[in-house]
Amino acid sequence: MHKTIRALAVYFAVMIFFIMAIVGWFAGCAPATCCSRALTGAVITYLTISYAAAAVYKILLKEMINHRIQKTQK
Repeated sequence: MHKTIRALAVYFAVMIFFIMAIVGWFAGCAPATCCSRALTGAVITYLTISYAAAAVYKILLKEMINHRIQKTQK
């Protein structure tokens, strides 16, 4: 599951990088400014999605285990 989370985070980070770079280019920023802002946005996106998806995965897994335990105790 960690590979899936990592792949999803990379996909969105790359997408955000190009979106932010194109928006900066159309706004008339210098190429170095566009690149640094887009890279910062991509890193923040990658970290946010990685941690959020890992947290959701752990919560769902814990609830599935608890449900299975309660089901066997009945």
